[in-house]
Amino acid sequence: MTLPASGTISLNDIRVELQQASANVSLGAMSNLVGFVDPDAVSDFYGYSYPLYNTFDIINNGRDSSAGACSLLVDDDLTLYFTGAGGTPACPAQGVTLYTNSALSTVFNGGGNWWKSNQCNAAHNITSEGFIESISAC
Repeated sequence: MTLPASGTISLNDIRVELQQASANVSLGAMSNLVGFVDPDAVSDFYGYSYPLYNTFDIINNGRDSSAGACSLLVDDDLTLYFTGAGGTPACPAQGVTLYTNSALSTVFNGGGNWWKSNQCNAAHNITSEGFIESISAC
């Protein structure tokens, strides 16, 4: 849900949009969370929409086994997206579908291969439909 582009916005409206707990709500903390710079103002949030995805980085080199993927020593170089909140890096669970864009409209074709994530220190078996079938710790 996007905050209104004009009119009254309360700190609670911002808190709900940012999916934050109701304890210790402050304009400064919420502004920092989304990357706004000082001085903080409620008006900064006019029309703001909090990302409804998380990011996940993998090495762009699928392998036919988890051991093969885990043996890769290069840095993560492909960012994928999945349903979540905050637009922050996270480790997806088995059963999650991965996408190549933040709009979550283009499914990642994993080809049934294993893909390593240094971020998660694990290999993920991803189908051609972007579905994580299984995860193996590296």
